[in-house]
Amino acid sequence: MNSFDPDIDANATIHQPLFEFDSQHSPPSQQTVDDFLAELDPSLNDDQERAFRIIAEHSIEKTTEPLRMFIGGPGGTGKSYVIGCLNQFFQVTNQCRRFRLCSYTGVAANNINGMTLHSALNFGSVNTIKTNSVSHRDLIAMWEGVDYLFIDEVSMIGCAFLYRISLAL
Repeated sequence: MNSFDPDIDANATIHQPLFEFDSQHSPPSQQTVDDFLAELDPSLNDDQERAFRIIAEHSIEKTTEPLRMFIGGPGGTGKSYVIGCLNQFFQVTNQCRRFRLCSYTGVAANNINGMTLHSALNFGSVNTIKTNSVSHRDLIAMWEGVDYLFIDEVSMIGCAFLYRISLAL
């Protein structure tokens, strides 16, 4: 994701595509991904589409292999836009329960309609995880069935915090 496409505004609102997916008649497929991308406005550049396809196609495969992926690039290359497109894809293919959108800061989380990592993982102060039984049950319920965690602005997170995320998950 190192190429910059000046025709794509990284902060653009993701428009509702004309694409409609009928999950009652068939599960998502490669054709679903192709159809979704064809209706997307504005469209993704080549690097963005490659990242999108890797994740979208993984979500429709019958695999239990985890996907670990980093989408990098300087500001303005559309990383958050790709996350927004994936959010929309998961919504229209009725997979919204399978992912969480998070960021380290509240502003970045708000920009992707997500939540802070502190809220998503029930982190209290710097070195604690809140563990009262009600909030712990809520946390388990919130993460049940989640296969994908999208973290925007990951460069703001240090090694120690990444370790805390790993322990919490």
